[in-house]
Order: sequence, then structure tokens, then C-alpha cells
Amino acid sequence: MGTSTTFKLGNEELKPEECSAEILRELFKNLPDEIREHKDEVGTVITVPAAFNQMQNAATLEAAKVAGLGKVALMQEPVAAIMRVMKDNQSDGKFLIFDLGGGTLDVAIAERISGKVNFLANGGLTMCGGRDFDRILFNEFVVSWLEENYSLPEDWSTQEKYQRLQSIATYMAEIAKIELSADEQVKIEGETGIADEDGEEIYLDVEINRGDYDREISELLTKAIETARPTIEKSGLTTEDIDKIIFIGGPNNYKPIREKVVSELGIPGSMEVNPMTAVSEGAAIFAESVDWTSQEHERKSTREQVQSDSELGLSFRYESRMPDKKARIAVALEKEIDGYTFEISSLDSGWNSGLVELQNKKLVTVPLHKRGENKFLVEVYDKSGDAVFLEDDKIIIVQTYANVGALLAAHSIGIEVKERLGSGVSKLDYLVREGDTLPAKGQKKFRAGKKIRAGSNDSINFKLYQGEIEDKIADNLFIGALKISGEDFEFGTIIEGTEIICDYTLDDAGSINLEIDIPSVNESFYKNFYSREEGQVNFDKAAIKLNTDGRNLLEQVRDIGKAIKDNADYEKLQQAGEIASTAINANQTDNDREELKHIEENLQAAKKILADIRERNRESIRREDLDGWRDYYEDYIKKFAKTQEITQLENLFDRAETLIERDDSAYDDTVREIDYLCWKIKFYRDDEFVVYRFNRITKNPGDFDDQATFYRLVQAGKNAITQKDFKALRDIFWDIVDLRGSKGDELLTANIIKA
Repeated sequence: MGTSTTFKLGNEELKPEECSAEILRELFKNLPDEIREHKDEVGTVITVPAAFNQMQNAATLEAAKVAGLGKVALMQEPVAAIMRVMKDNQSDGKFLIFDLGGGTLDVAIAERISGKVNFLANGGLTMCGGRDFDRILFNEFVVSWLEENYSLPEDWSTQEKYQRLQSIATYMAEIAKIELSADEQVKIEGETGIADEDGEEIYLDVEINRGDYDREISELLTKAIETARPTIEKSGLTTEDIDKIIFIGGPNNYKPIREKVVSELGIPGSMEVNPMTAVSEGAAIFAESVDWTSQEHERKSTREQVQSDSELGLSFRYESRMPDKKARIAVALEKEIDGYTFEISSLDSGWNSGLVELQNKKLVTVPLHKRGENKFLVEVYDKSGDAVFLEDDKIIIVQTYANVGALLAAHSIGIEVKERLGSGVSKLDYLVREGDTLPAKGQKKFRAGKKIRAGSNDSINFKLYQGEIEDKIADNLFIGALKISGEDFEFGTIIEGTEIICDYTLDDAGSINLEIDIPSVNESFYKNFYSREEGQVNFDKAAIKLNTDGRNLLEQVRDIGKAIKDNADYEKLQQAGEIASTAINANQTDNDREELKHIEENLQAAKKILADIRERNRESIRREDLDGWRDYYEDYIKKFAKTQEITQLENLFDRAETLIERDDSAYDDTVREIDYLCWKIKFYRDDEFVVYRFNRITKNPGDFDDQATFYRLVQAGKNAITQKDFKALRDIFWDIVDLRGSKGDELLTANIIKA
């Protein structure tokens, strides 16, 4: 989910959300008739891993829409799990939810106090789950056995002829993994109906023992366990503070996994709920707490009041939703009243409070006799004992299994902004930070960085990123864009500096909704401009991009390595370099989609490692960086520069030297000016450099959607090189840049300014 990878089912190619929609439709068909026939009145909760990013959440909602489910709310799976736990366990405490699912790991720390559950921290891995354990078993046991016993080509796993063999063997491997939960040794055996290269029919007969399997999955399991440690740290707790680990998800049925998690973390484990059904049961409990009449499907309020007599200024305040068997109702009076009394009666059980003196802040404890709605009648009497008319005399208190208080954002989400007009340095203006409470809403004010006339193709571009890398915005995960072009309004002009008002909301699952208001053209843009499509990766074509990202990352590793002295940072830098090398060597045919996704996830983690190292070593890295620019200028630029340009560049170098120690963007802005001027001089005066840039930009055809135009321009460029027509080559280069810029919003330039 959240990628543009397609899957072939029969003669159809389906996107992930379309596949998901098919599953949702089938599930919906199994519901009782009275639900299916009134689906517009029914709300559906779909659980998602807390580790899901914005694109994955958006794809899940799109799948529900395609399936025609109607009202849908997303909720994080750890929230659902703890709701289920609280159904049977009413004791207070602190819990670690270790949710190891089919494809993801969620780790959450929750605290229950007097029936209310608050989440203190969460974390996880998006590529760690049952499928990964299946793949390890398949790759390490089945593949090696097949290649030892049958005549198979080196790339058999990618050949269509053996796809059925791979499907059968993968399914049997999953069954074997499940059987290992109970048995010390299992056998994968059976006919496949597939013949090898020599025509011999392949019959599976693979023996696997639990000890060997445990050794193979040990590295992945250790990685999963280590994910829990920073989550515990973020919560402000230690392992001694946590009462127990709640195991959720099918892979946790495997006892050795549970035992290793408990042993490594030193926290008692619990299997008090069924790991396979806890999330779905918890979602059903949570569904009752959703206000399905609200547009955003927010949670129902837990605090209510009944305004009962306007003349007296009388109201009754209470918690409308609580898991306890008792509730308290408080009197609120705007003025002093003598001699008045009131009583509260249960409309369900006949319980009665008896007459109570009517005083401000008076509390009455009422019993809740059943789960669900408990109805009470309030009656007030004056000094004479006569009943006082109340505009509203009914109170409804819902006894729940658990109330969820704070839900936490799993990721930081920000909009890329320029600090000021003319600045080349971007920053993230955060809508929400990791660990902030959800749901969240607010308003941001920006200014337009570009003039946009009504009806034109020019646009104001909002780019959204997930992550907290400040010094290189593009190293965060790009999750989509919001674009307002001149075609979106009929009259007026948005001038540079015009105020832009952005209202945003993030729901319980962290899904974003944006609305833009531009007063100068009297326009409010309510239609859904936000698009995730451009941020999605197609893992059928991802290897080339991963190769490029890996090379760029390795170049950064080498540059940073020249400047750092700390051994701990150097070890982390080596780890990032190893990840970069893996990405450089990724091959579309040798690596399956899951492995490519793993590589992408690791690259994202490596970028964060580099960002942290740069922050700790900023001054020394800047000095090394500036020395590199000076050498580049002396060796490759100065001979092409005019006298005025030499003076300008040397002044910029002197200015950059004075800014190295400053904790702002002034140094980065200055280096950008040096970069731009050097590039401009070399591009327009060094013909060999133009040829190099042409070859570089045309190296990855996958960057271009319009392949016909791309190859026409490539041929024209090659002809220009042959004819030594470098003026034409420069024009062709810019045509190719424009063509790549038309591919999608990821390549748009953010042009909004922080107000």
C-alpha cells in the first residue's frame, strides 16, 4: 500500500488499493443482510499499522472508497489492541504492545489510569512481519534445496516458467512456519506439477528443524526487539516501569519469538488476548466511540453538560463515556439558590439518589448498571417542593470497555517553506511532530513566493514531507504535493508576498486534510488539491532510482568522513556506507519487490543517520565543505571566469568563512550562491561540461513519462555533440530539464515563504 507498484491478477493489472478494495468487498459480502442493506447508515473502522506513512493511510482510504464502504475511519492497530486488552483487564498499569503483523511491526507504550488509556510513545518498522519470516524460510531452506536437487537456471525465480513453483513453495513455507510453533521439526513436501530444465518433475521434500529456523530469523528478530528500546526511552519510562508486554499479531504465536522478546527486554509477557483477533475485536469496540455524523469521523466527546434551567443558570456536568461502574454528575449554578433540592433517578434500574440540596459543585455518584447507554432523569424542586420545569432533564452516560485519551502521531509531517524571499534554503514548517497528540488541527500562514495570474499555468507549490531532517529537506520521505495554479481561479493576480492561509487537520490515524484560502483573490480552495500520487514508488521499476540514491548517499558519506573525528560517528557512517552500497548494487531482476522496499527503508534510515552526524559535526563539516569549494573553484572555474566574477566569488568565499559558526541558514545561502555562480560559469563556457551534464541527465530514462519526446531529444543531443554544436546542446539540455519537470509534483519547486 502507498506505492504505485501493480499486481497482475489474470489478465488485469491492479494497483495495491484496487487489490485491497477487492478484499474489502468480499469481507463486506459476509456481513449480515441488515448491515449490507443499510450501508449508508453503517460506519466501518479499518485498522492500519502505526508505522504506516501518509501515503499508505491515504491508499487505504482510497481502497475503502473504491469498495463502496461508505463512512470509514482509520485507527492505529496498537490502539485497537489495547482496547481489546482493556475489555477483560480493568487493572491500571503500563503496557508495551508488541504487534508483529503480516508485514509490519508496531511497538507502543500505553498507560491505563482509572479506565482511561493514554499512549505515551510509539514506534515500529514497516518491513518486519510474518511475510519477512516466510521469505527467510523460503530463501534459506527451500531455494537452496531446490537448487541442489534440480536443474534450474540461475535466475529461475524471475522466470515466468517457474512462477507457479515459487508460489506453491512460498505457500508451503508459510504452512511450515506455522507448524514450527508446535513441532520441533517439519517437512515441506508435495508435488508441484513443474518440471526442471532436464524435464524432471519437481517434488518438494525439505526438512526444517526449529533450531536452524531460529538461527536464520535471529537477525531480523533482534532488529525488531531493538526497535522497542527507543520507543520505551521516548515514553520517559524504563523497562522496570512497564508491567507487561502484550503480544499481538500472528507471528507472536511462535513461542520462541515471545521468549526472546521477554528475555531481551526483561519485561513479563502476556498472552491474555488472542494475537490473531485482538486488533479486529478492539476495532469493533473503538467503532462505538466514533461520531459517525461528523465530517472527519472524530471521536465522541467524553465530557458533556445538560443546560437544564436558563433562569436559574443551572446545568449538570458529567463524563458521558467511561469504563467504570460508577459515574459522577456535578451541579453548576451561576448564582446562589437557597432551599432548592434535586434528585436523579435511573430510567433502567429504578435506582434513586433521594433528595439532595441544590448547591454549586454538588456531586452525586450514580451507578452504571450495564454496558452501553445508562439513562437518568433529573428532577428539581423549589422551596415549596414544587417541580421546576427543566428544558432538558435526561442524562445519558455510556459505560465503555475503555476510553482512549492521547493518541500519538507516529511521524513528523511538514510543509517545505523558504525562510525569506530570495533564499535558496528551505525548512520544514511542521503540521505535527512525532509524538504529538492526535487528532490535531490548526492554521499556518505563508506568503506566495511567485506571481500567479488567473488562467496561467504557473503555480504555488506546497510540498509535504515526512521526517525530521532539517539540513537536507529532500532526504525526508516526500509524501505528496498541493498545487494551486492560475487555472484554479478566474480573476485577479496572486502577487509575490501575498498572504496564504492554510487550515489543516490530522485525524486519529494521522491522515492529513488541507484547505487553502488566498484573500487577495477572494478564493478559498476547498477541492482536494492534496495529491499523494507523485510521492509513490513503483517497485517494479525502483532499482534504478535506488542505484542513484545509493550513489548520492555514498558520496555524502565520503564527504562527511573527511571532516568527522568522533569514533562513534565514524562507525555509524560506515553503516550508512554499507546501506548505500547495497542500494547501488540493487538489481530489478535479482531483487524482488519486498527486498527493494527493504532497501528503500534502509536508505531512509541511513539519511537520518547522516543528518544526525551532520548536526553534531556541523562546524568541521562546513570547513571541509568550504575548502572543497575553494579547490573546485581554483582547479575548474577560475580559468573560465571573468574578472568581475572572480571578485564576486572570492567575496562570497570570504563571507562564507565568517558564517561557518552561525546556527542559521546564512552559510548555506552563501554556498548556494557559490554553487550557482560556479555552475553557470562552467555550463556556459566549458563545452566538455555541457556534454557531461547532458549524458548525466539522460542516464535514467525512467525519470521521464514522455518517452517519445525524451528519446527524440536524446538523439538531437547526440547529433549536436557529433557536430560540435554546443549552443544547440545547451538548448536541448534545458528542454530535457523541462520535460523531467513535467513528470510530477515531486520535481516541483516549493515556492511558499514562512510568514
